[in-house]
Amino acid sequence: MARCSVCGRPAVYVDRAGGVAFCEKHFLEYFDRKVRRTIRRFRLFRPRERIVVAVSGGKDSLALLHYLVRLSRRVPGWEVKALLVDEGIKGYREYTIKRFERVAGELGVEYRIVRFRDELGYTLDEIVRLGAERGLPYKPCTYCGVFRRYLMNKAAREMGATVVATGHNLDDIVQTYLMNVLGNDWEKVARLGPVSGPASHPRFVRKVKPFYEVLEKETTLYAVLHGLYDGFEECPYAPLGERWEIRRLINRLEEQRPGTKYSLLRSLLNALEILRRAGVAGDGEVRSCAICGEPSAHPVCRACLLRIELGILELSEEQLEKLPREAREMVLHALRLREKRRRRASGGAASPADRGRGDSGGAG
Repeated sequence: MARCSVCGRPAVYVDRAGGVAFCEKHFLEYFDRKVRRTIRRFRLFRPRERIVVAVSGGKDSLALLHYLVRLSRRVPGWEVKALLVDEGIKGYREYTIKRFERVAGELGVEYRIVRFRDELGYTLDEIVRLGAERGLPYKPCTYCGVFRRYLMNKAAREMGATVVATGHNLDDIVQTYLMNVLGNDWEKVARLGPVSGPASHPRFVRKVKPFYEVLEKETTLYAVLHGLYDGFEECPYAPLGERWEIRRLINRLEEQRPGTKYSLLRSLLNALEILRRAGVAGDGEVRSCAICGEPSAHPVCRACLLRIELGILELSEEQLEKLPREAREMVLHALRLREKRRRRASGGAASPADRGRGDSGGAG
């Protein structure tokens, strides 16, 4: 049995990369030091903040909520609330919501639940089916990610948040980093810092990642030790995404070569500095979506484009005419793609004009 490197008692955590082990008491002290160092190093919070923690009901976000509530008791200028976005995933989300409500109640935290069905008119399950029927090329994680980020920012702003804290841990960060490197998408790499988003936009709420330097196994242990996590559910759509394979790959490398995840994070931080010096900004030009007014990198935001492609957002001819030229062209392109895919899904032939345009696989 491994022994705590500090006191010699039985260890609950072994760090193979660092060659140390900790008992429960010293693990929690180690965890606290690590997170506070990240907060200080990257200046994630100011003396006065209205923090909204984005919670899914999983181990990482519940651990973050618990940690920040406790930390806020030592920082009089902080107010902590919680937000959960319910996508509507049957057989999964209902269990995480119950866990979230239990933990939020025990902590005495004010919270809000925002639902896809209420805001978009459809659950994620229904959106996935609708997308398949319309022949859209997107995986469930695409719909989920776009709409969840969209609603999270909107709801947090309505809650008066000055900052949103997300439970992304080190594993999440390096997985996304590797995915973007493999896709040669350095603009997306530039967005992977511990603070993200177009903070200059009046409707955008700054996003921070306090667990940026904390391993997934550490957030899991923190949650278990505090009785936050009493079960395990995996999103049924997770195995369909690219991240699933990347996660398995990195975990295999970590098993063979302890410290691989830390090395990937250091690589990312170096890349962020190089990209900053080269003038590659992760946020790019920040605009307001011509349809909904939310922050967007393009004349029309991805959430509105997806809704148009799905057929759950319709614009009249008058509304189309009022859009700025670039925005109108994006919408018309999305409508053409929707019609082309509808014909394919129904077995109909595309028109010569459609065949000439080609299929870009998305409008935005």
